[in-house]
Amino acid sequence: MAKAEMIAARWYPHPSVRGSLSRRLMLLVAAVAVPLSALGATSLWIQFQEERARSEVQFVSQAHALAQAVEREFERAKVVAQTLAASSALARRDMDAFEGELRSTRALLSSGLPTGSRPVVVRLIWADGTRALDTARPEGERGADQVPTRPHLQAALASGNTEISDLFVARDLGIPLVSVAAPVMGTDDGGRRGVIAIVGVTVSLDRLSAIMRSARLPRDGSAEVLDRTGASVVSSLAQADSTGHRPPPAVLSTILNTEAGLAPRGTRTQEGVPSMIAFAHAPDSRYVVKLDIPEAAILQPLLQALLRSAALAVLVLLGGLWLAWLVARRVVTAFHQVPQLAADSASAGSAAASTGLREADELAATMASHLAKRRQADQALRSSERRFRTLADTVPQLVWTTTATGQNEYFNARWYAFTGVTTQDAALGDGWLTLIHPDDRPAVQDQWERCLGTGKTYETECRMRRHDGVYRWMLTRALPVRDQDGRVLRWFGSSTDIEEIITARQILARDRQELEELVAERTRALERVQADLIHAQRMEALGKLAGGIAHDFNNILQAIQGSASLLEHRPADAAWTLRMCRMILNSTERGVAISRRLLSFARRGNLHAEAISPADLLADMAEILEHTLGGGITIRTDAVQQLPSLLADKAQLETVLINLATNANDAMAGQGQLTMSASAEWIAAGSQAGRAGSLKPGAYIRLMIADTGSGMDEATLQRAAEPFFTTKDVGKGTGLGLSMAKGFADQSGGALLIESTPGEGTIVSLWLPIIADTATADLPPEQREGQLSNSASPSLLLVDDEEIVRTVLAEQLQANGFRVLTAPSGPAALEQLGRGIKVDVLVSDLSMPGMDGVTLIQEAHRQRPNLPAILLTGFVTNAADIALDGALSGNFSVLTKPVAARRLSDRIAVMLATARPSSKA
Repeated sequence: MAKAEMIAARWYPHPSVRGSLSRRLMLLVAAVAVPLSALGATSLWIQFQEERARSEVQFVSQAHALAQAVEREFERAKVVAQTLAASSALARRDMDAFEGELRSTRALLSSGLPTGSRPVVVRLIWADGTRALDTARPEGERGADQVPTRPHLQAALASGNTEISDLFVARDLGIPLVSVAAPVMGTDDGGRRGVIAIVGVTVSLDRLSAIMRSARLPRDGSAEVLDRTGASVVSSLAQADSTGHRPPPAVLSTILNTEAGLAPRGTRTQEGVPSMIAFAHAPDSRYVVKLDIPEAAILQPLLQALLRSAALAVLVLLGGLWLAWLVARRVVTAFHQVPQLAADSASAGSAAASTGLREADELAATMASHLAKRRQADQALRSSERRFRTLADTVPQLVWTTTATGQNEYFNARWYAFTGVTTQDAALGDGWLTLIHPDDRPAVQDQWERCLGTGKTYETECRMRRHDGVYRWMLTRALPVRDQDGRVLRWFGSSTDIEEIITARQILARDRQELEELVAERTRALERVQADLIHAQRMEALGKLAGGIAHDFNNILQAIQGSASLLEHRPADAAWTLRMCRMILNSTERGVAISRRLLSFARRGNLHAEAISPADLLADMAEILEHTLGGGITIRTDAVQQLPSLLADKAQLETVLINLATNANDAMAGQGQLTMSASAEWIAAGSQAGRAGSLKPGAYIRLMIADTGSGMDEATLQRAAEPFFTTKDVGKGTGLGLSMAKGFADQSGGALLIESTPGEGTIVSLWLPIIADTATADLPPEQREGQLSNSASPSLLLVDDEEIVRTVLAEQLQANGFRVLTAPSGPAALEQLGRGIKVDVLVSDLSMPGMDGVTLIQEAHRQRPNLPAILLTGFVTNAADIALDGALSGNFSVLTKPVAARRLSDRIAVMLATARPSSKA
């Protein structure tokens, strides 16, 4: 009985509150006297609420419709970008045709837009970030500038899927844009399949703005498109520039975290105006349409009507209060008896006694029914708790619950059995952390605190101590239990033993690592085979040169032998002797050039760029090829001496030219004309120089090898530069000649172009960069001599272990005006330098017993850091490769033996002219 009364008192207000309720009931009864005004006001308020709810539903539906329209614009741009990415013109690298497609597409996308609209831009960007084509540029203008690496471009390159950008400002146009990036799949120069370029298509912001204006909102209402970060893209308010602005943080959080709906009532705009805000996300692009209408535009008409009805109701109420007071006395008395009667009826299970007022009797009966149902609900809750505990103790996982703040409040029997904890208090609160492995504890605690703060699902893998002290890997997951308002009430979690899964994962990782190591080893082996093939190609060219070089050497030996024989018979004739000596010297220099060329052809290694005279290069190549190609081939050269020097590896370039000449010879079947020409060209920005569109703007030397052979059809021409592709019979060619030539041109900073017409011959063009002639080494001989003559008898230290070589070079240098000190070894030279002798230049042989020339120069520079030094070598070594064949670098230079006294004197003069004063002792 007492419990029933307590429940009744809790369900029904306290007597003092019941007295207030009676007074309010008396006022309500009094208001019945004026039913029309009261009912009208109530009906108007209900109608207001219904109209507001209906407006909110329509508002959200309108946002959904506009979001679908925005999504169609993005789908349109995606279809256009994907169609361009699959273009056949782009697949065959026909950039002229593909540019036409880009501009046609831009015109189609821009159709229907009013004059002065923001431009629609279509771009092609290579995978390395280089912009190849851009409709924002004038037609035909192209470049190779780097575009900013934006997140949607990185995502498209990484995933191979079409990606949509957020709002960004184009650096070159200075206007906000939204772009769709479609990846272009293809094969790069290394033969790897993947994303080679990106086609970017901007979405017309004017079309999106037109869609927003079509919403036809009330005055002062606005419709906006927001990107995935909440930044405003376009707005229906033409007079306001809101691009890039974001809603208030509370509104922005609701928009970004909810698919569609309304912002909380009472939300204010940035200007502080209370507004109704509806929003909806586009399905795929995840862009947001936000509609904003001021609350005043909705509430003002209805509130005015409510005020008029309320004024009328107040007037009528004053007249009905007296009648209500009479009725209220009886009502209050009856309702004071309701709680006790309801409690008695619920406890006895019978109908309640009558109060004399039908409404009070009905309320007592209803209250008694609710009390009985509440008692049944309490019994059902206790039964449900017993079933939950039985179920939780039955499952194989460790089950637990926590409060909203993360404090543990329940563990199932499995948890106690696994951990061995005997008392519940030991694990409540944060006590469970002591069971986690010390190495995993910080990460587990940090993850748990982050999830408590964000309300996201908690999931982690960690090691938990079992009752026997052994740590086992566990997968722990927890989900928040929320109320209707989204507030977290508690967390429900479970822990599952995954020790076997972790062990299997570790075994799989080891197997994957071993497989990767095997693939890496196979890759290295393949690279070695490719390097051997390229070297074999070079040696094949060397073999083709053997006959012609043997002929040249025989001619040289014949000249030397004949001249020496004539000197032996006419030693007294001084003029004759001088003439024969000059012939011997000329023949020797020619033999030196041939031996140096042989060493260059046979050398392996990276490219060593140097300055090369195009006219001298073609003259040397013509001399070699005259004996190599045979008498049926007429060789013609076309190059002037005034051409600037080009920058390339001379040995590789000569190998390329020999291979191209050999291919031309095969195409002409040994009968025809081979033309080698050189010319200077300036490649301007946007120019393609034929079809070699990879050239950067700048100055180049164009080397052309033209033949009168059979030529190639279009299919063969398209594949001519592919590795291992050849039209020759098996055993007569490797198919690496043209591919090696193209790789050499690209690596040297130039380009290669093949032009051919069946029956008319083939032209192969090589563009190579021009060297900037700022070094003193390129001065004319008379200017170098003037510099030498201005110095008063420069002194030099000559080091060579061969006495004959040392004596002859010393005599030659003294005859050219130098003071020469000699040393037979590196230590002897260092000993002289240590005594403080005056030396302007150090000249040393490379190969000497004990201490070689490179070591000597390094030790000498420790004593005299700026002392000019020249290294003489008779063969190619890794040490000499840093300045091969006369290249000048700072205060160090290399010359190859045999070296003429005039050339050595010129080099000394150049180094003395460029040396700093502190270089002299």
